[in-house]
Amino acid sequence: MKNFVPTLSTLLNKENLGLYQMMKYHFGIDNGVDSDSSHNFPLGTISELFCDHFSIDIKNSNLISSSLELLNASFEVHEDVRNGNTERFSKESLWWKYGPAQAINVGDGFQALSRSVILEISDNLDDYKELLKIISKFDTSIIKICESENFELDLQEKPVTTTEDYLSVAENKFGTLLGLAISIPLIISKSKSDNYNEIAKYLMIYEKIRQDVDFLSDDSPNDSAKFGGILSKNKPLPVILIFEKGSATQKRKIGEIYLDRIIDPKKVPEIKDLCIELDTINDSIIMAEKYKEKTDLKLDELGFSDSSKNEIYENLSYL
Repeated sequence: MKNFVPTLSTLLNKENLGLYQMMKYHFGIDNGVDSDSSHNFPLGTISELFCDHFSIDIKNSNLISSSLELLNASFEVHEDVRNGNTERFSKESLWWKYGPAQAINVGDGFQALSRSVILEISDNLDDYKELLKIISKFDTSIIKICESENFELDLQEKPVTTTEDYLSVAENKFGTLLGLAISIPLIISKSKSDNYNEIAKYLMIYEKIRQDVDFLSDDSPNDSAKFGGILSKNKPLPVILIFEKGSATQKRKIGEIYLDRIIDPKKVPEIKDLCIELDTINDSIIMAEKYKEKTDLKLDELGFSDSSKNEIYENLSYL
């Protein structure tokens, strides 16, 4: 699909200023509507799938998807600065190429522009109450994500993170953004379904665990955003389970690694070995599958086909 990409490109080509050039760099957008094939636009595509499923007007669909990609980009750029990620989308991250000050400014610009774009759907709505509901949902979601990021930063400095903490971050930080992609089409379609919160929650918990498992199961060198998060002391679920089920010796060993201000990249293999030793990777896989089953049931209730569900899962993997 990705029918919204030309709309996104047009938005970023309105002004020939350095700010917008850096925004286009983040997305890999060049020469109007062309897009770097390595950029997958996952949130926009998932939103587009829901818009199509609920027969949302194509212009509104394009604006919603573009707005969500801009908002997601804001959090991605700020996260790269926070975690020191030198790479994003298989190229230099924005802050590494242009400096942290410029990246922070671009991240702020992305968020402001995302809100401006979502307001444009007012031209195609008959009921102003729908717009107010969408804007309220949009703003509430942004502050909820910021609150969760604050909680996540606090967890980085704590010696122990619980499974409940992990699930909270997955739901409130990652799931909230996905919830917008699902809820806005439902609001416009006047659907009476209130499943979107649970769908977003189950989807993101499943996907976050899946990505953690993939990272800890991969022996190859990695300079991804996930790697930056590990070095900044974010604890994947298999690591959290070491604290919960390991022996005193194993807990002390993993605790000593996480006492460092920044985790030494050379210690990442030790973390992986402990996860293998305690089989916490398999434990995490079992938990992830339970959330996937719950998600499938909710999507079935909304009438999504197997092919559409597969497309949703595929795009989740790019978040």
